[in-house]
Amino acid sequence: MKIAISACGDTLSAKTHALFGRCDYFVIVDTETGESTALKNKSAEASTGAGPACAQELFNAGVTTVVSGKIGPNAYEALKAAGAGIFLAPPGITVQEALDRFKAGSLSEMQIQRF
Repeated sequence: MKIAISACGDTLSAKTHALFGRCDYFVIVDTETGESTALKNKSAEASTGAGPACAQELFNAGVTTVVSGKIGPNAYEALKAAGAGIFLAPPGITVQEALDRFKAGSLSEMQIQRF
């Protein structure tokens, strides 16, 4: 499984980013091999559509699970439509801490409330 974690930097020691579509990088971790790579978020400065564009980039990279701070409704719908798991990263932790918490099952699955 490949997990993408929104991050302020390109390493496991970077802090998680509070916004999915506006993060600086996605650190992608393959849980089977333990390998990690960083994907620069090319959509971070886009005026609109950053979240769905990020979702497409992650799909292209084979990501099936996302750990992030806030995710907008369009990105959330794109991720859910592709069957991705979406989990909330608490603010102020590192990518490695988010990964460890995901593996331990202690991250909350993100839900968007529909009215």
